[in-house]
Amino acid sequence: MLPPFLRRLTLPSSFRFRVPLIVLLASIGLTALAVVDAQRAVRSQQAVTQRALREYATFAAWSYAQHLNELLTSLLRESLGAVNHGDNMHTSRRIPEARELAHYLPWDVQCMCHRARNGPNPSTFFGLKIGSDRLDVGLNTHNDPMDGWEVDRPMPQPLAMGFAGDYSPNEKRWLVDTLTRRIRRAGQVDHGYTLIVGETSEGPLLAAYTLMPTSWGDTMVYGARYSTQAVTQLLSGVLDGGGLLPATFTKGRRNRDVLAVRVRDRSGHSLFDSAPGLTSPLEAHIDLPGRAGALGIDAIIRPEVAGTLIIGGAPPSHLPFLLGLLGLAAALAVVAVAQLRREGELARLQADFVSSVSHELRTPLAQIKLYLETLRLGRARTDAERAWSLGHIDRETTRLHHLVENVLRFSRFGRGDTTIATPANLADEVERVVDEFRPLAASRRARLVATIAARPTLAMRPEALRHVLLNLLDNAVKYGPNEQTVRVALDVRDGEVILSVADEGPGVPVREREQIWAPFLRGAAARAKGGSGIGLTIVREVVEQHGGRCWVEPASSDGGARFLVTLPLQPVPASNGEAVRTEPTWQRS
Repeated sequence: MLPPFLRRLTLPSSFRFRVPLIVLLASIGLTALAVVDAQRAVRSQQAVTQRALREYATFAAWSYAQHLNELLTSLLRESLGAVNHGDNMHTSRRIPEARELAHYLPWDVQCMCHRARNGPNPSTFFGLKIGSDRLDVGLNTHNDPMDGWEVDRPMPQPLAMGFAGDYSPNEKRWLVDTLTRRIRRAGQVDHGYTLIVGETSEGPLLAAYTLMPTSWGDTMVYGARYSTQAVTQLLSGVLDGGGLLPATFTKGRRNRDVLAVRVRDRSGHSLFDSAPGLTSPLEAHIDLPGRAGALGIDAIIRPEVAGTLIIGGAPPSHLPFLLGLLGLAAALAVVAVAQLRREGELARLQADFVSSVSHELRTPLAQIKLYLETLRLGRARTDAERAWSLGHIDRETTRLHHLVENVLRFSRFGRGDTTIATPANLADEVERVVDEFRPLAASRRARLVATIAARPTLAMRPEALRHVLLNLLDNAVKYGPNEQTVRVALDVRDGEVILSVADEGPGVPVREREQIWAPFLRGAAARAKGGSGIGLTIVREVVEQHGGRCWVEPASSDGGARFLVTLPLQPVPASNGEAVRTEPTWQRS
């Protein structure tokens, strides 16, 4: 009956290797599909989140534009409403001067001046008759022009901070030309209020105007100019005003803590930027109509708060975890494939071992049967012939016994030896084993020479040295040439027992000197002559159990191999947990 470690060989190799490999590859494929599908789901969620946030930005831009339009309409109606007759015409022959528009601003009793309530005060008022080059300008003579409006008080000396002054020739020319061109191009009277933004050599010019057609055919244009500071204040006030964003959107934060706004004119010049340098893909753009100055508004959701705007938060990316999972699965698959390949190689080696052992067993059994048949049929007629046949039977029985011992010992490989070590004279043991092996060596015409330089006594397990030396002698005789001399030496040096077996064979190449100690692995020369491939493995196991070392080296410059075994004279731990005691007393022969 085969030992347990060989029963696996009854399974077909294709079933033991290919099917698990296919299963592993399939598991990797399924894991990869799961990773791809999960990542697709994450990307889909992220795309939905990004789309929702961009829609939030679009809503914010639209809301800002609506609030800005409403504020501009209220502001301009307050500043220019007195000269806006709607669908009616101006019938009085008296045409209001530009400076008179300030009187229609609300009166503030605290400052005793006129002051806009729905936004910043205009810096100047102006009036123009279409077809004329003369621009009538109304200046603010209040001590603090940013605070209120007066036109009847003399101009302060020196001029107050914020005083706008009269228009430059370039600014007057730009206003006259722009207004005339826009109104004539319209073809019909515009009854509302229009914001214009322009650039002159003196800088940006922001103004609003309305038309006042007269009953005798003239068209009067009245307007108000606003400083850049006033426009910035207006645009910032819209961002900070209430109702711009719903409470569920801001969650108690200021609008500018959630949203950044940029306003530019049609030429791309920046009029307002609440967060200079901020970049984000969560941005929306909207253009105001021409009557609102064709301003461009960019609304940007701040990236640091974008995740809080989605119910439950933005879905986190699981890509690193999924890729790590895929990498782990691939690594495990690689390990498993390598293990399967190793198992396949081991199965092949074990199959070779079974074949070799079967051959090794068949040879002595055939010899024993042959000589027994010779004796049974009476073909050995003389006592010498019968003794010769019995000697062959004894030799082949010894070889068979040695082979079975190796197989049995190898079947217990790695389990540990529980037998108790006893003192033994190594020289006597070596001489006994060499004498036992001489008939086997003689069958191959090999001569054994033993050199005993010392006679140490060591505590060793029963038959341990015999297993070591018999395997080394068998290895030397089997793979060496016929009629060679195998030399066995025993000595003590530096507190160690040294046992060596040297043959006259081809030797062991350097690249194979470690490989030959592994189970089932043999060198190139050994493979050509058969063998079980476990003898040297048993040697190393027994030697290491006794705390020793073993290796192979060239026997001489002419070739051959010398196998050396060293055993310490001091006590060493045994595999059963007890100490293997040695006797340090020995003598030279």
